[in-house]
Amino acid sequence: MHRFTLVLGLLLGCASSRDLSGQNTLDSGAGFNTGDGGDGLDSYGAVDLEAGPPYAVLGVQPSHGPFNGGTRIEIRGRGFSSKTRVRIGSLDVPVEETVANDPYHVQVITPPGEPGAADVIVTDAPTGQKAILKSGYTYDSFYADPNNGATTGGTLVTLKGRGTTWTTGASVTIDGKPCGDVAVVDATHITCVAPEGLPGTKSVAVTTADKLVTTVRDAYTYADTSDGYRGGLAGGKLPGELKVLALANPEGDLVPDATVVVRGSDGTVQQGKTSGSGVASFPAPPPAPLTVTITKKCLQPTTFDGVNVRSVTVYLNAVMSTACIPPDGQPPPVGGKARNAGTIVGELVWPGGIEFKKAEWKGVPGAKKPTQRVAAYVFAASRNNLTAFQLPDPAQATLQSSPGTVGYEFQLVTLPGNVTIYAMAGIEDRPMTGPATFDPYVYGVVRGVGVPIGGVVDRVLVPMTGTFTHSVRHTVTGIPTSPRGPDRLKATLAVDLGEGFMILPHGPREELLPFTGVLSFVGTPPLTGPLATNSYITAVDATTGGPGGVPLSAILRYRSRTTSDPTAIGPFIPLPKFASPAADKPWDGRTVKLDLPPGSANLIVLGVNAADGSTSWTIVAPGETRTINLPDFAAKPELGIPPGNLVLGAIAAKLEDFSYDAVRYGQLGRSAWSAYAYETAFGYW
Repeated sequence: MHRFTLVLGLLLGCASSRDLSGQNTLDSGAGFNTGDGGDGLDSYGAVDLEAGPPYAVLGVQPSHGPFNGGTRIEIRGRGFSSKTRVRIGSLDVPVEETVANDPYHVQVITPPGEPGAADVIVTDAPTGQKAILKSGYTYDSFYADPNNGATTGGTLVTLKGRGTTWTTGASVTIDGKPCGDVAVVDATHITCVAPEGLPGTKSVAVTTADKLVTTVRDAYTYADTSDGYRGGLAGGKLPGELKVLALANPEGDLVPDATVVVRGSDGTVQQGKTSGSGVASFPAPPPAPLTVTITKKCLQPTTFDGVNVRSVTVYLNAVMSTACIPPDGQPPPVGGKARNAGTIVGELVWPGGIEFKKAEWKGVPGAKKPTQRVAAYVFAASRNNLTAFQLPDPAQATLQSSPGTVGYEFQLVTLPGNVTIYAMAGIEDRPMTGPATFDPYVYGVVRGVGVPIGGVVDRVLVPMTGTFTHSVRHTVTGIPTSPRGPDRLKATLAVDLGEGFMILPHGPREELLPFTGVLSFVGTPPLTGPLATNSYITAVDATTGGPGGVPLSAILRYRSRTTSDPTAIGPFIPLPKFASPAADKPWDGRTVKLDLPPGSANLIVLGVNAADGSTSWTIVAPGETRTINLPDFAAKPELGIPPGNLVLGAIAAKLEDFSYDAVRYGQLGRSAWSAYAYETAFGYW
């Protein structure tokens, strides 16, 4: 028999304690327990998992996680089996989220719990044997959303607490560095902008106004990855000093000597230049709401209208013109930084096998053609339900012949952080001509896998217990019309896993308008078992032409749970139209007016584009904005749009749980919208 050893570092006590400096520490871990309820043992050294009482709990990794649950933890001990049941505090872990891969390790997904230390109780269901690890797991009192961001900083982070009493005057640090633009939303929510940091997983600390410090380890991960939470509006409410930071895409380089024009609600205008650090400060700006415009020669202008907060961060794109090619003759850089990644290694586990032995694949029929095979693939949950399904490289497949102990081995390289993964097993067809296809029959989901940068998480077991046996049906109502379109519907379906989306390998449904039938998606997973608390997410685009052109109006995130009677999707956002610039008269170069019914949207994104494609003036505004007054750059035309023909684009969008005062660049694209309408026009000046 193999001997298993576990090398353990010094483990910290679980209880929160106030030290002499006034710090309240939640930086906790888990000790050992002999299984008989005795005292824990904190020590260095190797622990023989086979020595000692036949039924015991020895440790938990990781030993803490957010109060909302959903963290994959591995419990180490002795005597485990497929009949092992786990309780954390007073909450039982569902059977479908408990998997043992040998007598010494059992994997569970934590249920939600109250902040603080909780006992980990493991029971053998047939015999009633029980082992307890006192205070073996700690529920953190807050967590960060998002929990990762770029090393360059600039990510807008929301701390979500339970039982916290945060008030104005609180401060936040990430890895000991101050978080910028801290705003206390309420007693359980704080927003701030992450500072720059080194790659890796870092602690987050909140210091209250009375100097009480609460620290949560491993709450935020820095990685060289772009994210959608950078740039935009942040900070406390105006009046107060306004700071404008100008950065250049794609790398986020500081932009000195950019022109910043601030216009107040009373028409007063102030103008400044960014410093060498890319910042322009206005100690006493005009009355809010403000219209803030940032531009520089050879960089495309951007305007944020309706600004009521003290921090504006913009990312400026290069003007694509021969007059703006750098002296070295090279075009402006494109692309992004390399991304750090981690690896998840584990096994796909089918039920029904002999104890700690792999079972045969169930629920997947055999291949029917020479180009087909039975295969499974593992995916990280997508951040965007609109992502198209892509069949991975065939070398990444898990097959019925793959090695494994209790299942079939897989390996997945993914971005670091708290990751949800899912696996789909089915029939893969890769014909000599034509696209490859994949018909899924069985799936499994594992949430809360903590992936370190450049590290490996092993023994991740994916129970393959879900099926694709249901259908989802919708009717569609309230589609806007115009002489130009829309003329057809395109619809897709995904599953919201809570921390990302399961992208289904079904092509979009397409129907010509007018359409009075039912949009039907067959072969979808029922919302039972691991998906019992989740939802279907349907996207329906009313578009023009085969490629999906404008005008268009789309509902991108219609949430539903029923699989019986069809549910109605609609109404859609009306098509926005430009009143100024107008197609039949010259534009004054300063005034933008939009024609849109009130209450249609909570975000407006406008583009005034030079006909040659070199320059686009991007304008961002609250959903109720209809008129925007832009700076007059007649004296310095290189700062604005070159005179001539214009191509105009107007987007009216709706976002869930949206606050314009905290709008980020990631919210300026359809991946963040729940619905939007888009119309174009032509003009000149």
